[in-house]
Formats: sequence, C-alpha cells, structure tokens
Amino acid sequence: INAEYMGDKMAARRAIALAVLLAGVVSLDNGLGLVPTLGWSSWNRYYTSVTEDLIKRQAQTLVATNLSRLGYKSIHIDAGWLLPHRDSQGNLQVDPAKFPSGIGALADYVHALGLQLGGYTDLAKGSCGTGPGSLGFYDQDALWFAHVAKLDYLKVDFCGSGITPGGDDELQHWGMLAQALNRTGRPIFYSVCTKTVVAANATGPDSPYHGQVIYAPPPSWTGPQKYNVSNSWLVEYVNTVDEYYSSTMGPRACQAAGAPCGLITNIDSIVTRGKLWEGGPGGIVDADMLEVCQFNGTMNGPSLTMPESRMHFYLWALFPSPLILSFDVTTIMQHDGGPECLALVSNPEVIAINQDPLVEGARLLRYSGTSYHDSNPTPGIRVMVWGRRLATHNTYAAVLLNRGDEPEEAILSWAELG
Repeated sequence: INAEYMGDKMAARRAIALAVLLAGVVSLDNGLGLVPTLGWSSWNRYYTSVTEDLIKRQAQTLVATNLSRLGYKSIHIDAGWLLPHRDSQGNLQVDPAKFPSGIGALADYVHALGLQLGGYTDLAKGSCGTGPGSLGFYDQDALWFAHVAKLDYLKVDFCGSGITPGGDDELQHWGMLAQALNRTGRPIFYSVCTKTVVAANATGPDSPYHGQVIYAPPPSWTGPQKYNVSNSWLVEYVNTVDEYYSSTMGPRACQAAGAPCGLITNIDSIVTRGKLWEGGPGGIVDADMLEVCQFNGTMNGPSLTMPESRMHFYLWALFPSPLILSFDVTTIMQHDGGPECLALVSNPEVIAINQDPLVEGARLLRYSGTSYHDSNPTPGIRVMVWGRRLATHNTYAAVLLNRGDEPEEAILSWAELG
C-alpha cells in the first residue's frame, strides 16, 4: 500500500490548514463541526415515515437514557418531512399530516429539551425523499431553514437532477448553498453528500463500481475546497452500511459479482477515497450513520450481530466519523441485546476518543491478505490495524479488526503508533 493510504499525514494536514488561511475568504465560516457530531437520525430505521410524534418520543428518550448527557444532542429529521411542492410564494412546506403543530413548534420543543434539530434537503431538483430539492431556491430555502424550521443542522443530499455529479458545477453549487446559509445569520451545521463518477478503468476496491456514481467528493477536490463548502462530507461507495456483507451471498461471491457488500465495502471506501488526513476541526469526514442496535432488520438485510456492531462503533469512533444513531431509542431495552447495545453506544471512553479535539484522522497502519492495489481486493483482506494520535501528549487509540470468519493473530507495537 502506498503513502496515499498509510503513514503520517500531519504534514499534509498542516499544509491544508495553511492553505485555508492563505485563501483569505472561506465561504463556510460558521464555527461549527470542531468535533464530529453525536446524534440520532430517522433515516435508517424509519426512512420517509417520519412524524412529529416520532421525533418527540426519540428526543425525550435521548434525554431519559442520558444519551444526551453523553453528547448525543443532535436529532435529525431525514427525507420524508417535506411536501413535494412549494407554496404560492415558493416556500418549502412541511407535511401537515405528519407535523400537525408545524416545524417551528417542534423545533421549540426539541430546543427546550437541550437538544438541536436537523433537517434534510437536496442540492438539486428532487430528492431521495418527498421534498422538491433546493436547486434555484438556495437563498430562499436557507432563510426558511434558519427562521421557520429553526434548524441547527442541515443534511444536503444529491439525488436530484439538474447538476452533473462530479462535474465542474457541483463544487460551485455546494458553495452557493453554503454562502446562502451563512447569510441567514443562524449557525447551521452543513452536512453534504457529494458525488463523483468512478473511472471506467478503476482498479482496487473501486473496480466493482467502475463507471458508477458514488457518494464521495470528486478526487480533484482539495482539502481546503471541502472545508470551504461543508462542515462534513460523506464518503461511501453505496448506502449499504446497514449490513456486514451482502445478505444474499458470501463476501467473495458478492464482490465478484460487483454487488454492494455493506459495511466492509464502506470501510474500503474510507481507505481509498476517505482521505482521513484531510479532516479536522470544522471539516469532518463522514462515514455515514451508524447501523448498530437494529434488532428488526434493515433496509438491505438482517441486522448486524453484536460483534459486528462493536466493530462498527469502535472503528467509526476512531476514524473519527460522526456517530449518528438510527435505531428506535424508545424500544431498545425491550430487546434481548438492548442493554448490551445501549452500553456500547454509551461507552464514555470510546466517545471521548471520537470527540478528541485534535480530530486527527486514523491511519491504516497495516493489513494482511490481498493488496489494495489488486483488482477487486475486498474479499481477501483479513486483519486491519488502525491507529490514531490523540491530543494528550503520547496518547494514542487503536482498533485491531478481523474482517473474516476465522480467528486471526494481530500485533500492534508502540513504534507503529508513534
């Protein structure tokens, strides 16, 4: 594996920070995203079936279970909250059947609990949910998000039409919406789902996705450009983090067929496209929402097992990615594995690693099995050793990951971490 994937990235991060300073004017300057977001999202469990009552109950339970005291304070309404058409003045409209009290009243309720409220739109025309998308309405929608919905967090997807993924105008549009949010005067965390097209001659983990559109910033974008237009940017091949491997075939057959292969595949997208060393305070690399504790199955297959959930949570904490829960918090203790899973996401030491103020990206120190430069290597990679430096002098965190089904030996030396 070459230096792009491994090694000390501090020099690169210093260069990025210097470049941001030299740039003079940063289009997104809201003081947010200094550490990864901790919170809850409606999408992975409820998809577009989100309601006012649902959000209130989840918010209440975040407080009652003390998850909010641990930092899980941002509650996100994903796709499904908006009507597909605007009003006569061109304003967005929340579905009144789902949110009978209105979005402003719900925001007041969430804020009174000491929590923050997040919402969803699309950069283009249309969306992955019910909303119309914000293309052509950036300034108007930004004012609506800030002063009607009273949002603290905005997830902006890229499912609609009118903008070419990976095209020259994609970066410009992300910047236009960022500036519109800035002009509202309300600090709103800006979470972007950029897209790019995988090259037709792609090799390595990219090869099953050659010619396809994936969730990741175009490789030509620099670190400062990502900081300029977002507080966090999504990196994944496909939205199948909700299963460990394909539910219909084993890992080798799944990857050989070019099929989406879940959590393991998304780990590989972080290795090859995440550029974790470019992340830092104000610009977080987002590996997508957590799928731990989903006891009733998921969109793409069965729930993760408890060992898989532990691996998922520990590695996302180390990256460091936002830790966004998506299970039903209100019923978690009714399941056999509920207490253990709630204890997992409540682990203060793991949360502290994720929230470490240095926000230095984890490094893939070593791995065994297939080479990342081989064609279609994902099924053959076995043990991964990840490490990350923390803010306290001579303090490090590490994850030793066995990706396979058989026991493996993994050794980590202090010299590797330093």
